[in-house]
Amino acid sequence: MHLDDHQLAEYEEQGYLFFPGLLDRDEVAALQQAVPEILDRQGPEVIREKGDSTAARLAFGAHVYSEPFRRLSLLPRLVEPVRQLLEDDVYLHQSRMNPKQGFGSGASWEWHQDYSAWHVVDGMAEPRCVMATVFVDDCTAAKSPLLVIPGSHRDGFLDSVQLHQDADGYSLYHVDRDTFERLAEENGIEALVGPAGSVCLCHSIVVHGSANNVSPWRRAIMYLIYNAVSNACTNGDRPWFQNNRDFAPLETIDDGALRELST
Repeated sequence: MHLDDHQLAEYEEQGYLFFPGLLDRDEVAALQQAVPEILDRQGPEVIREKGDSTAARLAFGAHVYSEPFRRLSLLPRLVEPVRQLLEDDVYLHQSRMNPKQGFGSGASWEWHQDYSAWHVVDGMAEPRCVMATVFVDDCTAAKSPLLVIPGSHRDGFLDSVQLHQDADGYSLYHVDRDTFERLAEENGIEALVGPAGSVCLCHSIVVHGSANNVSPWRRAIMYLIYNAVSNACTNGDRPWFQNNRDFAPLETIDDGALRELST
């Protein structure tokens, strides 16, 4: 997939590009079939919800131990436009799934910039990375969709963010209330909704968050964090599943490779 001049301009203006149904039904099926095994893992790469130890809040590193998600991460449809946006070869800094399980188990995420943790904790010099946000399930208004502030990346890396670190070592830097209110008033808030297989390519400093999922349905999203090779992280304190240390440029696979798993 090659981005045209209009799409490149939109990314510069809004901070993200949204592609409804970029993956087809068979590709989505291959991903969905792999989700239960990923969420059942008992290693430190799977972080549980504080209020429900049976529910996974985040599952890191599935591109390493799940073949469908490995193939997803190497599809030309994802890698090639990211290379365009970053004007560089890329490697996968991190992958994580947020399953947002239903009945309130899928807890909220405060407003934040993902780049904050990668910069402060992992030593990522600049926000030259793209979050490929892949809808594993349908994301509807009822299932607590991902909320973004379009254009918030134009404010740069916010120096008013506040550190919040869970006991398991997962760091998140929340945007303070005054800054969030200003950004929301200036830019509005958009909900990313669409069918399973939709993809959003999002700038790493776009401010985003989500509410509790009080519906009865799961709302799983896979985040593939592509970083420019020239922007490789310098701090290796965090484990492999949060901070990949292999900076070799990704080599894409056949664009139909994921679909083959559903046959």
